[in-house]
Amino acid sequence: MARGDERRADRKHAVPAHGAGLVFVVLAELHGLPLHCKLRAMLNPIGLTHGHYECRALDETLPIFTDLLAMQVLERGKPDKPHNNHYGVRVARPAEVDAAHEYLEANKARYGLKRVSRPSAQHFARSIYFSEPGGNTLEIEYYDPQAAAEGRSIAAPHWQRELAESDFPGRGYVPQALTHGTLECHDKDASAAFYRDVLGLQIAGGGRISVYIKHPATPWYLVVLPMPKRKKPLRPVNRFTLTLASADDVEKAHRELGSRATELQPIERGESCTSFLFADLDHNWWEVRA
Repeated sequence: MARGDERRADRKHAVPAHGAGLVFVVLAELHGLPLHCKLRAMLNPIGLTHGHYECRALDETLPIFTDLLAMQVLERGKPDKPHNNHYGVRVARPAEVDAAHEYLEANKARYGLKRVSRPSAQHFARSIYFSEPGGNTLEIEYYDPQAAAEGRSIAAPHWQRELAESDFPGRGYVPQALTHGTLECHDKDASAAFYRDVLGLQIAGGGRISVYIKHPATPWYLVVLPMPKRKKPLRPVNRFTLTLASADDVEKAHRELGSRATELQPIERGESCTSFLFADLDHNWWEVRA
């Protein structure tokens, strides 16, 4: 973990997202756009590699990921967030969404779940949402393959090997990958341009309401949703990580982002990592590291 008051967590877990090339870090704090652009992006990341997630009590939240979302704990090191700042996993078959709803409803008391939505369908996707005891919303979704056939690249499977029922038995559903995170913004077009032209990310689709951004090397993506009347910005512990090729690239990015970021924290230099945090146009937090 990096140093600094906002960057220090009392404990942490790194949870892998199978098939998605992403490490999901859980922190417990106790206290229509063009697809191509002629401009060269300010940053040249080699990946969108981490998502950071804040909860109230780590011991209550971890079983949500291991027992309900088929994730594994890699490393163990205690604020409600808006619905539009959630993470989603994907199952391979539509019936699994209904099975997930049934299982979560039957086990609400066991896991301290506050809300489990009924399955709903929208834009080729069928999903449920639930609120875990750490104050966060999570989604279990199925995406119709027809969406990928019609050009929605994000709808293609995010895994190379499909997990079997025996890998996650007794629930009726098997999450295959952590597929996406979400961000709120004020102006969708301005934010999309910032992510593309400054952060070097790819516009992977969207529409009238939202825009999808991702790194070209991995299928994992972020859904950026306009929300003019945001309740409150998130703290730096809730952030996404852009990994650069070298410490020199991090130093250069820090200099160049000075005039573009709404907040820019000092560079942290350690033996194995050089990094800094910054806030984008909408005060969403990011980490740049190598």
